[in-house]
Amino acid sequence: MGRPSILLITIMEKVCRTFESNLRMFFGTNVQIYTAHGHRELDIQILDKCDLILVSSKNVLTCLPKSFDQNRALIARRTVHMPKLEQLMDLAPGTHCLFVSNTMETVEDAIQLLIRLGFDHLHFIPYVPGERRMDLERIDVAITHGLRELIPETIEKVIDLDTRPIDLTTIFDIARQLDLPMEKAHFYTAEFFRDFVRLGRNLANSVNNEKRLNQKLESVFNAVHEGIISTDEMGRITVFNEEAERILKLSAESCIGKSYLDVVPELKLDKSIQSRARESNQLLEIRNLVLLVSKVPMILDGHLMGVVVTFQDVTIVQRNEQEIRKKSSSLGLTTKYSFGHIIGVSGSISSAKHVAVKLANSDFTVLITGENGTGKEVFAQAIHRHSTRRDGPFVPVNFAGLAENLAESELFGYEEGSFTGAKKGGKMGLFELAHNGTIFLDEIGDAPLSIQAALLRVLQERQVMRVGGNRVIPINVRVIAATNRNLMDMMSKGAFREDLYYRLNVLPLNIPNLRERREDLFILIDYFLHDKRKQLQFTPEVKDVLLNYNWPGNIRELENFMNYLIVIVEGDTVQIEHLLERILNYRATLPASLDSNARGKADEREDILHFLARHGSLMDYENILTILWNFSKRQERVGRSVLCSLLSRPMSESQIRYKLTILNRCGCVSSIPRKTTSKNGLAALNDSDKEFFL
Repeated sequence: MGRPSILLITIMEKVCRTFESNLRMFFGTNVQIYTAHGHRELDIQILDKCDLILVSSKNVLTCLPKSFDQNRALIARRTVHMPKLEQLMDLAPGTHCLFVSNTMETVEDAIQLLIRLGFDHLHFIPYVPGERRMDLERIDVAITHGLRELIPETIEKVIDLDTRPIDLTTIFDIARQLDLPMEKAHFYTAEFFRDFVRLGRNLANSVNNEKRLNQKLESVFNAVHEGIISTDEMGRITVFNEEAERILKLSAESCIGKSYLDVVPELKLDKSIQSRARESNQLLEIRNLVLLVSKVPMILDGHLMGVVVTFQDVTIVQRNEQEIRKKSSSLGLTTKYSFGHIIGVSGSISSAKHVAVKLANSDFTVLITGENGTGKEVFAQAIHRHSTRRDGPFVPVNFAGLAENLAESELFGYEEGSFTGAKKGGKMGLFELAHNGTIFLDEIGDAPLSIQAALLRVLQERQVMRVGGNRVIPINVRVIAATNRNLMDMMSKGAFREDLYYRLNVLPLNIPNLRERREDLFILIDYFLHDKRKQLQFTPEVKDVLLNYNWPGNIRELENFMNYLIVIVEGDTVQIEHLLERILNYRATLPASLDSNARGKADEREDILHFLARHGSLMDYENILTILWNFSKRQERVGRSVLCSLLSRPMSESQIRYKLTILNRCGCVSSIPRKTTSKNGLAALNDSDKEFFL
């Protein structure tokens, strides 16, 4: 007796190959196998002589010749590759799955099998190309058994479960009908159960991992200083952390599993569930508390999984904010002044404020010049608060009070063990503290030359290296520098680096002294009195003395003087006897020797210098006279506009006009009207624009 023969008839060639592989694994060479698939013409002789016909579906069976004895045919029952099912386990409940195959019979059979295997939480939609039109917009994923080519191109996510093998029960039916030996059955069943055990082990690992993850998440939830409540899509509470228990005075055990409506209905989560919109920083009154609440819908693959609610007691938030402000203030990282704190209506101060507002809108380095007490730091803070860096730190550095041996470590920080007394772990420098903000280099003219070189490197490279360190740290800071010294004169003497000066002097800003804005004097006095909640009146004689005083200490001296008057004056009127001796002894009139415009006598030079000092900065007058001296050597005169362009420290038109008038009164300079041409072509003298010479 010869070997029994089996004819495999399928629609798809890959299905036919799978069936043949299954039979060979079980029966080996004990059976002879013939195949027919797709549109291949069926060989009637093979059909007649084969002992068993194995078909893939009922549709294939109906295609056989009518004379064929269907008792010799068997429809293959099919299963799935167990390892492939892991892909389905990651899908969320309710996921819309388009199940794709070449016949509706195959699709429905495959879906039934998956449902029996426990995947009834997924929404399967049968699909055979060309059978009926279907709306594919709501489809989340397409599933198929080895027929990827049939899946619509619009669906991006695809799960291929591979071609379905023959079920074990069909193998047993074939063995019984053909009287084939069963000695390899245990190998086939072992193969099946091996996949089953692997799947179960993976599931167990997944469950353990999920359990560990949940424990970690629970620890994280309980570690934060915010109340956290999480619900599912139906509004049932799934998470209730320890801080939520403390704030609401409820136990998690009594809340989890209940609807939020039964526990904290004030949250009104129905709106968040319906709209799926995030709501941040709402003030809600819950259980006699005012809470700062945020609601965040959890959406996974387009499906709403629930809502996470975080909340804090407003009183705690306010207390924390106060502590942060205190710590930031103690570090000097906040600003106190804005442009509204710059008081005055004079042309010089208004012009300086107007220029400063423009400078604030850029991110370039600013160099502020001006005498002591004019308010250079007030302008620096105002520029920072008006800039795009307003939310970043403001770090001031005063080089006048910074020791040279400590300057580098203070500015750039140091690493642990870099020198005796270094803190454990090292220390962040002031430039690092100012990252994403502004650093204010006050009294930059007092910086030692060694530090000037280091500053130049930082300004060029925008990175620092800590003392004792071996790595560079990138920084993003804006630099505002200030000085009351003549940096041009210092450069000529080698006391200030020329390259650093031009790195700093990108956007120059000069702050006028109080002598150049005398119309602001009593506006400032009224401001200081109002700030101290004090009312004082001034006699005409006192006003005259104060207006003629030179105020060498500028705004700072004026503020100190007002504090003195508030303490000394018993009534509400300031009399001449209340004034300080230095103010009373000052005379704003010209010395008698200067009334004749005498210029060069040695015994009068001290009087001229004293007079100039009372009416402005001596270095400004020196700058003007130096320029005029250079022109006089060439026997040339110069106008105000050219003079302004040559000054080392910028001045406004009104400032230069005032200083030239003072120099003219001293007899230091002379002026003549500039010659112009009138409309009729005749020469004319323009007194509004003069030419000056020594």
